[in-house]
Amino acid sequence: MNLQPTKDFALDMYVDADFSGMWHQEPLALRKNVLSCTGCIITYCGCPIPWVSKLQTEIALSTTESEYIALFMATRELLPICHLILEL
Repeated sequence: MNLQPTKDFALDMYVDADFSGMWHQEPLALRKNVLSCTGCIITYCGCPIPWVSKLQTEIALSTTESEYIALFMATRELLPICHLILEL
């Protein structure tokens, strides 16, 4: 990914999820073992605006489900930025 400013006014979002990333490292009694991790970066003109990495609040039962949850979490970050750009 190129993080140099560009002349085009493109708004891009990159999202990824780690399905139950810590399930093998800690005792199963801990709730955070089953939570997936979401990573998201939103760029405007090639420069990152927010860069987010956090645990998901829902328990995903599959890799696909954790990816969809990550997409929805990232979209919640993206919508206010879209409205701000339209205002400007």
